[in-house]
Amino acid sequence: MRSKYFAMDCTLRKMLLSLLLFPSLAEGSFSRSYGILNRDILLPCAFHASSNFNLKNLIITWQRTGSLAVVYSFYSGTIHPEHQDKAFLDRTQLFLSEFTKGNASLKLERMLLSDVGNYTCFVTVDDGMPHIENVVELKLNDISENNTSGGTDPASERKKLVLVLPLLLVILIAVGILHWQMKNKEKPDIEEMIHLLEDNIKDAILNYKEYILKDKMHLFCSLTQRRFENYSLARTINITNLKEQDPDVDLIRSDDSNIAQEVQISQLLSLLRKENFSKRVLLVGDAGVGKSWTVVSMEQEWASQPTHPLRCVFVLRFRDLNEVKGKTSLRDLLKKHCTPLSSVLTELLSNPQDVLIILDGLDEFAHQLQWNPSGCDFDLDSEAEVGVLVSKLIFKNLLREAQVLVTSRWNTKQIEFNKKYFDQLFVISGFTNDQLKRYCEVFCGEKQKAEEMFQRITENATIKCLASNPLNSFILCNILDKCTSCQRATANVPVTNSKVFTLLLYSLCNCSTSKETDAENKSEEEKQLFKDTILKLGELSFNSLLSGKLKINVTDLKTYGIDPDILSKYLSNLVLGCKCQGVFEFHHAVLKEQFAALYCATLLNNEAEELVKCLDLWCFGKMPLNQMSQFYLQSFQPDHTEKLYNFLRFLTGFLTAGRDGKLWNYTTPLPPSTARALTTWFKNSLQRDIKKAELLNLMHCLFELNDATVTAEVSPCIRDVGFHNVSLSPLDLRALCYCLNHSTVEEMDLRHCSIGDKGIKQLQEILVKCRTLLVSSNKLTVESAKSLSAVLEDPKCRIETLSCGTNSFGSAGAQILWKALAQNRSLKILRLYDNGITVEGTENMTQYLTCNKTLQKLFLCANKLDDLEQKNIQQVEKLCHGLKIITKIRDDEELLLRVESHVQMLPSLEQSYSTEWICKLLKSILKDLGDESTIPDVDTRVRIGKIKANINKYLQKNKDTVIDVPDTENVLQLHTPAPLPRNNFLKRFFSTSQWCSG
Repeated sequence: MRSKYFAMDCTLRKMLLSLLLFPSLAEGSFSRSYGILNRDILLPCAFHASSNFNLKNLIITWQRTGSLAVVYSFYSGTIHPEHQDKAFLDRTQLFLSEFTKGNASLKLERMLLSDVGNYTCFVTVDDGMPHIENVVELKLNDISENNTSGGTDPASERKKLVLVLPLLLVILIAVGILHWQMKNKEKPDIEEMIHLLEDNIKDAILNYKEYILKDKMHLFCSLTQRRFENYSLARTINITNLKEQDPDVDLIRSDDSNIAQEVQISQLLSLLRKENFSKRVLLVGDAGVGKSWTVVSMEQEWASQPTHPLRCVFVLRFRDLNEVKGKTSLRDLLKKHCTPLSSVLTELLSNPQDVLIILDGLDEFAHQLQWNPSGCDFDLDSEAEVGVLVSKLIFKNLLREAQVLVTSRWNTKQIEFNKKYFDQLFVISGFTNDQLKRYCEVFCGEKQKAEEMFQRITENATIKCLASNPLNSFILCNILDKCTSCQRATANVPVTNSKVFTLLLYSLCNCSTSKETDAENKSEEEKQLFKDTILKLGELSFNSLLSGKLKINVTDLKTYGIDPDILSKYLSNLVLGCKCQGVFEFHHAVLKEQFAALYCATLLNNEAEELVKCLDLWCFGKMPLNQMSQFYLQSFQPDHTEKLYNFLRFLTGFLTAGRDGKLWNYTTPLPPSTARALTTWFKNSLQRDIKKAELLNLMHCLFELNDATVTAEVSPCIRDVGFHNVSLSPLDLRALCYCLNHSTVEEMDLRHCSIGDKGIKQLQEILVKCRTLLVSSNKLTVESAKSLSAVLEDPKCRIETLSCGTNSFGSAGAQILWKALAQNRSLKILRLYDNGITVEGTENMTQYLTCNKTLQKLFLCANKLDDLEQKNIQQVEKLCHGLKIITKIRDDEELLLRVESHVQMLPSLEQSYSTEWICKLLKSILKDLGDESTIPDVDTRVRIGKIKANINKYLQKNKDTVIDVPDTENVLQLHTPAPLPRNNFLKRFFSTSQWCSG
């Protein structure tokens, strides 16, 4: 029996595994048949045969129910007697002509006594469909075939009875022996088959790993032309809102309790597999920061390990999903993109706790996501539009127990509106100095050359900032590698992304390496051919900009008259990868955007009126009256503007390219008419009621344009800068500094922007010009306190309101700020709530604050203030006339009013925030409010009593979720909330302008 099972091929194994492990999928019936010894008998079995019935997909297996002995086997369009039990050889028959009618009945010839018993007919009509299971009991018929008379002869009957009784006894003994044999065989056979079929799954996974390593190897080699281990470079990942944090961590300090650490890809995979870790994870970062690279690296890391805690990793890319038309199922998607696993998907995903599904590039997705679909669950074969399938997968209506990781560019509308559906947020940062140095070492392969390359990149602050983006690092390394004999290419320092790209084009056409000695000797005709090819590739890229496709096929090349040999000679491996003969693919979506922008900018730089119309369309979705222009993108819709942000930035940066006939020259000034038109357009755009993302995009466009005349006129129009809860990268801050160089800002709101100490230092020059500065919840330490002190001590400082709450200044940082305030002559309101300030932080308050004549309010709520500190504070208030120091919520009417209004909104907040988390926060507020009976003012006492009553009512309603507040000195010391958006509720209490103006 063992040899028979091991001889079965994958098709039969798959069916048997589904029978053994998924009996709930089967349907069928029970029937009974009576046979006569030595006569033929028909065992019935029926199934539903659809109109598109395919014989090759049909699987029919007859088995003995108890012993699992194979009676008959049919699959792949033919019978398989090699699996048949010897007892049934040459005695069974199916009727192939009846299959299309749904008839799988078995003819059993010359019935034997040992044939008595139960038989099971298994039928699978198509791969992945539920199987049919019919059970037939075969019994012996004792009617004599010779009994033809109408009467009975008692003597004859007695004679027959004497003959039959021994026969029946023999039958009973045989059945008993057979039953005993089947009972002893059944368990080992089932276990044996389960192990066999599990081996089949392991084999499929092994083939899948080999497929990944073989298919993706070219990506690493062509993209970097260096060693495979490049993918193992560590990256800095900021992990937000972990569910497993120290219960003593302050809730109000949730931003500081986030984990930001350098991790290897293997560590990231292990974290995702960690028990009780989040099931839906969002990985975000800027364009070119390495999100897709991280996905490929994770896939490679998993595939390269013989064994891994994650049983399987599936990767689906949104740009591939864009090609799906009509309805489909998750099974069909996985079959197409993970082909080696096609035969085991049902078994593999039946218990998906150890399965990771990665969806890469949500920002590239052309379909609409259905974020509020019906509550019904989907299975592997449920068909729907691809947008619905993705939504179901993220919303846990499909493969609830699987780990799902989604990547996207940061600060998109999709992320802003829908991040609440994710349990965890990973933010991937740009290269640190150490990571950039290691990247250069991997790129060069030679330590000395890598050191020189790293020195060249980091000696200029602007280039160093650009190089924090890994895609820019790749381009810069290629430029420096190319230009060993053409140093004039780096004479003009690139200051923007677009200038880096034009310098790459210059190096490709004009510079040489030691292996390309003839590069500098290219004729003007060759250079013109290269330029023409670039523009044709740009036109192709522009016309397919919104398609999400990165591949360029033979038809595309012919349509745009592009010579594939030119692409191979100049751009292959650096910008394009050659998939096969005549088929190319952009290595990154940003590269395609750059080519498209260069094409448009080259044609529009002298067309001021047309340029402004295009900018209005692409930036704000304002449709022009004349829609016949070649630049209006027929598939463009007003809600597509966000997808064109990067393209727009490159477009403005490339407006000077090609004005002297060379695409890579960016030193030629703008035409006067174009400069005037752009100045007017920027001013008008800033007067619009624009969103935060649109404002940031405009600033990047102005930064990429890098025209001193335009910037000098536009910068003073930027009066209010609000980026609350928008993660800002070093490059974002660089653009911010450039755009505000000539501006005096009334209010700069940078709360919850993850700028850190380096960001504050980077912004130091422009912070002096602000009147209101809000930098709460930015993971600021004593180093930022030093930077802010330098700002406050500057004689030109205009800051009147400074909010630095929910950071980590500590007592040392507070002392530094007190000292700065002794020299400051502008600050009126200072918020330092929740900064870990203790008694040491108040020791020098009196010495320095008595020298300050402008400070009116100082907020120190949620700091660890004891009785001694209160005495120091009271002494300061006594000596500093006009200064009020608030240490409790009830000490300030504005704070109390905001808490009062938000407590009344509690029922409406349950849809967005964890009830458990809200209860924790409310208990902390109760503790801060204290005993109202000691409050002398009757109205305040009544108001606080009502607030406490509403809070207690809510807590009582949700008593099952209430957790005791830790016994601690901090009035707001609680555990960090689990789901992603939960901490926003706290920010409404302690950070928003509606509550305490920062």
